[in-house]
Amino acid sequence: MINGIQRRLAVSVSGFALLAALGGVAHADEAIATSGGIAAPIATAGVAGLGQAAAPVEDTAVTEVVVTGFRNSLQRALELKRTNTGVVDSILAEDIAKFPDNNLAESIQRIPGVAISRDQGEGRALSVRGLGPDFTRVRINGMEAQASTDGYNGANRGRGFDFNVFASELFNRIDVRKTPSADTEEGSLGATVDLVTAHPFDYKGFKLAASAQAGYNTQTEKTRPRMALLVSNTFADDKLGALFSVAYSKTAVNFQQSSSGLWTNGPSDGGWCRPTTGTGGICDVSAAELPRATELYNLASASSTYYPRFMRYVQGLGKTERLGLTSSLQWAPSDNTKVTLDGLFSRYKVSRDDWPIEAIGFSRAASQGGKPEMLVRDLILDSNNTMVYGLFDNVDMRSEHNRDEFSTDFGQWTLTGEHKFSDKFSIDGVVGYSFSDFDNFNDLSTQIDRFNVDGYSVDTRPQGQYRPAINFGFDVTNPALWYFGPTVTQPGGTGPTGPEIRLRPNYTNNTYKTVQINGKYALNDSLTIRAGAAWKQYDFSTQSYRYALGEANFPAIPSGYTIQTLTEQFCGLGKMNVPAATPTCWTTPNIEAFAAAYNIYGNTGRTALSQTVSSVRGENRSVEEENKNGYVMANFDHDVGGWRVRGDIGVRHVQTEQTSSFYTNVPTTVNASGFVYTTVKRKYDDTLPSLNLVVEPTDNLLLRFAAAKVMARPALSALAAATSVSVAGGSRSVSTGNVNLEPYRAKTLDVSVEWYPKSGTIVSAGFFYKDISTYVQTLTRIQPYSATGLPVSLLEGTGVGPNDEFSVTNVVNTDGGPLKGFELNYQQPLDFLPDMFRGFGILANYTYVDSSIDYILDPNPATYRVVNESLLNLSKHAANATLYYERGPLQARVSVNYRDKYLTAVPGRYGQDVQGTLATTFFDASTSYKINDKLTVSLEALNLSNEKDISYIDSKTQRFENYRVAGRQFFLGVRYTY
Repeated sequence: MINGIQRRLAVSVSGFALLAALGGVAHADEAIATSGGIAAPIATAGVAGLGQAAAPVEDTAVTEVVVTGFRNSLQRALELKRTNTGVVDSILAEDIAKFPDNNLAESIQRIPGVAISRDQGEGRALSVRGLGPDFTRVRINGMEAQASTDGYNGANRGRGFDFNVFASELFNRIDVRKTPSADTEEGSLGATVDLVTAHPFDYKGFKLAASAQAGYNTQTEKTRPRMALLVSNTFADDKLGALFSVAYSKTAVNFQQSSSGLWTNGPSDGGWCRPTTGTGGICDVSAAELPRATELYNLASASSTYYPRFMRYVQGLGKTERLGLTSSLQWAPSDNTKVTLDGLFSRYKVSRDDWPIEAIGFSRAASQGGKPEMLVRDLILDSNNTMVYGLFDNVDMRSEHNRDEFSTDFGQWTLTGEHKFSDKFSIDGVVGYSFSDFDNFNDLSTQIDRFNVDGYSVDTRPQGQYRPAINFGFDVTNPALWYFGPTVTQPGGTGPTGPEIRLRPNYTNNTYKTVQINGKYALNDSLTIRAGAAWKQYDFSTQSYRYALGEANFPAIPSGYTIQTLTEQFCGLGKMNVPAATPTCWTTPNIEAFAAAYNIYGNTGRTALSQTVSSVRGENRSVEEENKNGYVMANFDHDVGGWRVRGDIGVRHVQTEQTSSFYTNVPTTVNASGFVYTTVKRKYDDTLPSLNLVVEPTDNLLLRFAAAKVMARPALSALAAATSVSVAGGSRSVSTGNVNLEPYRAKTLDVSVEWYPKSGTIVSAGFFYKDISTYVQTLTRIQPYSATGLPVSLLEGTGVGPNDEFSVTNVVNTDGGPLKGFELNYQQPLDFLPDMFRGFGILANYTYVDSSIDYILDPNPATYRVVNESLLNLSKHAANATLYYERGPLQARVSVNYRDKYLTAVPGRYGQDVQGTLATTFFDASTSYKINDKLTVSLEALNLSNEKDISYIDSKTQRFENYRVAGRQFFLGVRYTY
C-alpha cells in the first residue's frame, strides 16, 4: 500500500509538472529568443567557489548558458573542474536531455581514475581510484540514494549503486568528487558521485526535446526502441518554472556463456570411486584394466590435481525494460530566495530464461551419490596440474530451465530551499525521501536428471578452456532418457539424489530519509564560514522464501503427464562457436508444463513457501541506520605574494547508530522452534577533518593539495549476524554476518598539478595516497558442515549430510593497508591543425593504482596464515581515450576504454588463492548530423570488438569461471528540439 501511494505521488508530481510546463506553450514567443541549449552554472571565482556539494546557487535568476555538442560539454566541464577547490571531474549533457552516452556508468568511465564493471552488456557499477562500489557514495539532487538490482553478477545487497537502473537522458550533469570537504557527507573512501537532473530554471521560456532510437544487437539480432521526451517552461517573469521528462527503452537479451562452476581438487567432495575388480560394485573394471585404472585414480585423487566442478554451456534469452520520469517545480519570488521540488521515478525490469546443461555429479558429495561414485577412465593434465581432458563413468547429468523475472522501482523526492538574508548571510536546506524496492518473486529453476552415465568426457585442447568439447555420453535430445521424480539411490551407490524445483522469491528494500540545513556567513571578501547539521535514516531489509518441504524429492510425475509432455527441445549457442562434438540442442524442462503439473506457484501443500525454513532463515534480516552529523568549515581566497591561494578547511563529526534484526539459532530447550528473532544495537562516532588547498602561481597553472580523514560504513547485509545455510545443486555454503563490524577508516592525501594553456585544454597529473587503517574482509574456507558447530537440523530438506564439504564464510575486521597511485590527464581541441583538419580534438587519461592488504587465510591462532594481495575491484592500470570531430553540422567520435584485471574474492573458493575478472578493452563510436536547428540524426555503436567478460580463479593458472559473450550494439536515432 505504501509503495502504491509513493508511485501515485510520483505520477501526480510529474503530471503536475508536465501540465505546468505545457501551459506556457502559447506564451513561448514572448520569451527571450535564445539558441536551444543546456544551462550549466556560471564559473565564478567567488569565496565559496563552485566546489561545495551542498552550496546553493547564489543567483536565483534564470541565466541560460548554451552548451551544445560534445566539445562544448567538455569545455564547460573543465571550467567546473578549474574553479573547484577540491578534485572534482564532471560530465555535462551535450544538449537538452542528451547525455554523451546511453549508459551513465559508461559516461563516467571517461573520468580519470574511474573504472566500471558491466552486467548484461551494460555498465552497472563504479570503482574509483581502485576502490569498489561499496566505497563510492551516490547523491541525486543533493540527497544520498541507493539503487540495487540483480544480474548475471549477482544481486546487490551492499551499499554500491547500480547505475543501470536509470536512463541517462534523465540527467544533465554528473560530478565525481574525489577529495572530501567538511560539508560533504561522510561515507566514501573512493568518491562522492553527484547526479543532477534538469531544472526549469536551467532554461528560459518553453523548451521541448524529443528523441527516438532503434537499438540493434548483433547477438540477439533484434531491434528494440529507446525514446525520451523533456518539456520545460518558465512563467511570471521567470519566477516560476516547471519541467517534466520521461525516458523509455527496451533491450533484447541474448547471453551465451561457458562456465566451469569453479575448480576444485582431487580429494574434495569425498574423492573419486576407487576402481575394483570382481566385486560386482559400480566401479568394477576388468583385471587387465585395474593397474591403469588405479594409476588414473591416484593421479585424479592428488591434492594438486584440479578439475571443473560442473563444466557447462548456458544460453540466456530475455529482455530488459527501463522507464524513467523526472519532474521539477521551481519558485524564485525574489533574487534572494529559491525553492525547488524535485521528483524522480525509475523502473528497471528484467525477464530472462536460461538453459544450462551440465555434469552435476562432479560437485556432489557422497550423501548425494555424486563424485564418490564416479570412475576416472582417462585423464590428461597440463603443466599446472589442471585437467585438459577427462573421461568418466557413473556421472550424474542435469538439464535446467531457469526463469528470472525481477524489477527495481526507485523513487525520490527532494525539497530544497535557499534564502539570502544579506550580502553576508544565507541559509539553505534539503528535506528528502527515497526508496529502492527490488522484487524478484519469479526466481525459478526446474530440472531433469540422468544418473550414472558412462562415457562422459571434457576436452579443452581443441579450442581452449573457454570452449570445451563436451560429450555427454548419451543422446541428450531424447526425453525418455531423462528423469524427474523422487530422489533415487543407484544400486551400489552412496546416497540418494534427484532433480529439484526451486522457487526462491526474494526482495530487497532500501529507504533514505534526510533533513539538512546549512548556513554561510561572509566575514569579509576573503573568508567565509559555513556550518551545518544533518539527520539521515537508512533502512535496509531483505525477505526470502523457500519451499517449506524442500526443493528435492518431489513426487513422481502426476497422472496425465509424462516426461515427454513435461519437456521440450532447446537449441542455441549459435554465437559461441562450440566444438563440433558438443551438442547445441538438448531436452530441457518446460516451465509452463511443470507449473501446471506441480502447482509450482500455488504456495500450498508441497509448494508452500516459508521464510523460516532453515535453508532461508538467514536471508530474512533488516538493519536500520541513523546518522546525526554536523560540520564547520572555512572557505578562504587570498592573494599571497601575487599568488592566488584558495580552498577550504573544516571538520565534520558524525554519530552512527545501527539496529540489526535477524534470526538466531538456539537450542530447542530455549525455543521449541530452534530459532528466535534477535535485535542488536550499537553506536560509534567519527571526527573527520579535511583540507583542500589550491595555489595559482599564474592564471593557467593550479597546484592542489588535499588531506582528510574518511570513513565508509560496511555493507548493511553484513551487519546482520544471521547465519544462512544454502544448498543449490552442487553449491553448498554457510555464511554469517557480524553485527559488531567497525567501518572502513582511512587517512587520505592528494597532490596534483593542472595546466590550462588555453580554453578547453588541460594537462594534469595527480598523486593520491590512502592509509586504510580498518578493513572488512570476508573469510572463506572449505570444511565439513559438522565442523561449523551448527545444528544438523538446518540441513533438513536440502538432501545433503553433515559430512559434506561447505564453503563457509563470515566477515571480520582486519588491519587494512596502503593504497597509492597517480592519474595523468590530457584534453585538447586540435585547433592548430591545418584548416581541413579543424574540428578534431582528443581527450585521454591513464590511472595507476596499487595497494597492499593482508587477507586472513586461517584465523585459528595455532595455524594463523595471511596472504598479501591488492584490494578487491582494484585494477592496477586503466586508460581511456577519445578522438572526436565536431565542425558545422557533423559530429563524430571514437573511444577506447581499457581496464586491467581485478580481484573479486580473496581467498578464492575451494583452496585457491584468489578469484577475479580479466582485463577488458572496449571500443565505441558515434556520429550525428544536424539537419537544421531543430532536427538531428545519429548513429552509435557500442562494444565494436565484441569484448568478452571472463572471470577466473587462481592467480597463477587463471582457470576460468565464466566466459560470456554479449554482442555488439548499434543505435540509429533522430532528435528534435524546440
